[in-house]
Amino acid sequence: MKKLLSITLLAILASFVTVDAQKYLGYVYDSDGFAYIRAGASIDSEIIGDFSSGEYLYYTPLKNGWSKVYSDASSSSFLGYMHTSRIVRAEAQNEDVKDAYESAYEKGYIVDPDDDYVNVRKGPGTNYEIVCHLPVSTDVYFEKSNSKWVKVYDEDFNYLGYVHRSRISQHL
Repeated sequence: MKKLLSITLLAILASFVTVDAQKYLGYVYDSDGFAYIRAGASIDSEIIGDFSSGEYLYYTPLKNGWSKVYSDASSSSFLGYMHTSRIVRAEAQNEDVKDAYESAYEKGYIVDPDDDYVNVRKGPGTNYEIVCHLPVSTDVYFEKSNSKWVKVYDEDFNYLGYVHRSRISQHL
């Protein structure tokens, strides 16, 4: 009887313990240039956002072909669900994230000869919505790219949006 009570108590206690599942660093790859984030792990779930191809994220694969996606390694940064076929696992693991980002991105800072800030846009062009402003001299990471518009990330590698390449000076 004591053994049964102990097993039952242990099972009850175990149900209250949550184990944070392994999060992997990956990047989005889709021939359309983006992949949707959904409210649930289903094609029928509401679209609540998207990631551009090449954009880094953290993810936890689920058994149903979907993944939970996060903006960083913390559980509090949960964004929604994305089909796992749209995510390519990065070679680096969580402890190597900064090195992985730094190999794909360069460090620079915001410059603008006319204003005290630059516009960060939702997409690569002035026809896209402004999502925030970055003050001149703000340090950023940006894609190694010859494109006129580049994706920028803050110093913690949180994705911000697009900035015209002429508004970023590279740290030497």
